[in-house]
Amino acid sequence: MKSRVLVVDDDKLKRVTLKTQLEDDGYIVDLGENALIGLEKLKHQSYDAVVTDLRMPSMDGITFLKEIKKLSPSTDVILMTAYGSIENAVKAMKEGAFEYITKPFSYDELSIKIKRLLEHQKGKIQIENLQKKIQSQYRYHNIIGRSKAMHTVFEKIDVLADSDTTILIEGETGTGKELLANALHYNSHRKNNAFIKLSCAILNRDILESELFGHERGAFTGAIRNKKGRFELADKGTIFLDEIDDIPVDLQVKLLRVIQERIFERVGGERSHEVDVRIICATKKNLKKMVAENKFREDLFYRLNVVKIALPPLRERPEDISILAQHFLKKLAVEKNRSITGLTQEVEKAFLSYHWPGNVRELENVMEHAVVLGKSDRITVDDLPDYFCDLPFQNRIYSVNTSHKAEINLSETISDVETKLIVWALKKTRGNQVKAAKLLKIPRTTLRDKLLKIELPSNIIED
Repeated sequence: MKSRVLVVDDDKLKRVTLKTQLEDDGYIVDLGENALIGLEKLKHQSYDAVVTDLRMPSMDGITFLKEIKKLSPSTDVILMTAYGSIENAVKAMKEGAFEYITKPFSYDELSIKIKRLLEHQKGKIQIENLQKKIQSQYRYHNIIGRSKAMHTVFEKIDVLADSDTTILIEGETGTGKELLANALHYNSHRKNNAFIKLSCAILNRDILESELFGHERGAFTGAIRNKKGRFELADKGTIFLDEIDDIPVDLQVKLLRVIQERIFERVGGERSHEVDVRIICATKKNLKKMVAENKFREDLFYRLNVVKIALPPLRERPEDISILAQHFLKKLAVEKNRSITGLTQEVEKAFLSYHWPGNVRELENVMEHAVVLGKSDRITVDDLPDYFCDLPFQNRIYSVNTSHKAEINLSETISDVETKLIVWALKKTRGNQVKAAKLLKIPRTTLRDKLLKIELPSNIIED
């Protein structure tokens, strides 16, 4: 694709000459006889480079440069200047000019500078694309993941963040619902306004109503002054209501009105308050099931369930466990001033075998425990919480990973397990078959028959 260059100079002969030379080099070239015309062209067309004189009538080159950067920050500028104006050209460089060239100059000199400018832009684009690729593969505002399920979440953030659509986030405890709400808010046009959060599970009915909608002085015992609720505080911004499933049914009516009309009254008040707020809710329960059980209003459910984002539990995204653990290790090692750089294979296997009922939050807590108590430069199983050591998988010599398996060859799997157990027993007994048979609780002759059918590793007897 051809690069587009805008040449702005009040010298007609210079403009036309440069246009001819640049077009001969394969550029698309537009001309402007002064900065005002140049700005008009920039409003309707994007340019890779602007080549402009420093001294022009109506607007000087430095002012023109500043206006270019306002209109099109990615457009680079080369200033043409007389020898006596080099000081001004240097000033222009500080204002964001890419380069300057001193008159009189040869076209070859300008050509080199333009090529250097375009190479610089190409490098920036490559770096930006690489950063976007890394971000899309591994993280989105502290949400870590390279699994297919997390890619789906990232795609929804990209599409939904800058809209005002009500979002319902579903996910088990510890899956990162609040982090997702953060990503939605801070990538929206509301990011510079308030982001108000409230967990609906920690408050009783009366306090929750006051927290949501505010109250007037004297509305109840202890209401000694007027108080704004979370919806008022979130005006022009975003409100995040976590554990929305815990809102009492009678309060759900009032919440429904706010969602529909963006209007509410404070507790004990008569004046209606109007708010402009984006609503994000989260739940760890199945709201549709709660509707069927008459525990949640159907009309409110459909108002909240405009767009749903489901966060998968950690056990369903095992490919993310290792990068999450490494992420937490890197962060915690800095916070705790520890020189720990990695995990042993035993720890990684333990993490993959564990079912993570507390999800990502539990993994972070486990990593903090390990970093604080770690005795070497790598996390070992001994550094993990006690319950990891007590889990059955820690005592298994061999376990079958059925994750993502469409089918399993039973005969081959049983044979593999059997071989690993025999190797384990022989290593424990330093190759003594009689003792190994006892450990395996099988006759010596049975062990001998099995040994004839398998190939043992060369290091079966350890030093």
